[in-house]
Amino acid sequence: MEIISKNYTIYPTNSSTEKYFTEKSLFFDIECTGLSPRKSFIYLIGYATRKGNEVTITQLLAKNESEEIKIIEEFENVMSKYDTLLGFNSTRFDESFIIERCRKYKFDTKIKLKPHIDMYLKTTKARCLLDLPNYKQKTIEEFLGLHRDDKYNGGELIPIYQHFSLTDDKESKDLILLHNYEDVQGMIFISQILSYPDLLTSDLRYISHEINNDKLRFEIETDIIIPSSINKQREYGLYIIKGNRIYVTINLTNTTLYTFLPDYKNYYYLINEDMIVPKSIGESMDKSCRRPATRRDCKVASEDLFLPLPGQIDIPESKHLFYEEYGSKQSYISVKDIDSNVLVKIIRYMLKH
Repeated sequence: MEIISKNYTIYPTNSSTEKYFTEKSLFFDIECTGLSPRKSFIYLIGYATRKGNEVTITQLLAKNESEEIKIIEEFENVMSKYDTLLGFNSTRFDESFIIERCRKYKFDTKIKLKPHIDMYLKTTKARCLLDLPNYKQKTIEEFLGLHRDDKYNGGELIPIYQHFSLTDDKESKDLILLHNYEDVQGMIFISQILSYPDLLTSDLRYISHEINNDKLRFEIETDIIIPSSINKQREYGLYIIKGNRIYVTINLTNTTLYTFLPDYKNYYYLINEDMIVPKSIGESMDKSCRRPATRRDCKVASEDLFLPLPGQIDIPESKHLFYEEYGSKQSYISVKDIDSNVLVKIIRYMLKH
């Protein structure tokens, strides 16, 4: 077994790196001779630790399968000193692979006992924001502006490792170490991608809004600072996220819409007049001219400037919902009912859909 360590400085760092890459967390990545832990073995484990702004990336390299247990034991010893693990697709692959290989050696690994943040799984929760072609590590690195020297993937490195194992070829060894090193270093760099899923659950604060003709524009603030701006066009409007501010523009509608009364059982529908009246008034009318009102009958028309609501947003009962007709899915509220609470709910829905 060979242990290789390199140090470098990260400064200044972003808020997500500060949040996730602490002195008690450990980034890690493994390299294997295949995808099946029953037929393949781990030949390299790379991990990163931090002390202040100094980062150390350590690589545990097995010359052959007989040294696999040595690098696993060494990693287990290091892992025991840290509170949290971070990796990319690491719960489904790296962690599972280590557990299966430990079964072969009857080695009691503690990796399942560690809190584990899988950056791939967490990032895919923000698909609605990122809209990337895929969520591979290299794709995210490119999105955030990181360009690698390494041009290989894990599968392409297998024959290179086999050549190194047989010949001790330095060039092959350097290619293996470079790929793993840039995987680990890349994970640290792209930890800022976690700001996007964090944004979806962050506190949102209303700043201001204005109505200009048929446009509603409002501004929201969040504690999360995203590294690259987002510009999303929706059929009802658009939003732009820059830094920790969200700028929203929604198209308004100037038309006649209907609100439907919830207490329809308290009304009669007058057949000839096509209108409703309270039962206290309708009781004195000819029964042939009236009937009990239905939900569909109990509508009140209003001509106004309306805000379309994206999705089923929980609106207080004090604010009336309006529709084009009974049964319409699209709901609206009057611009008179717009307040900070409604706007925060709207943008939270827009961010998640």
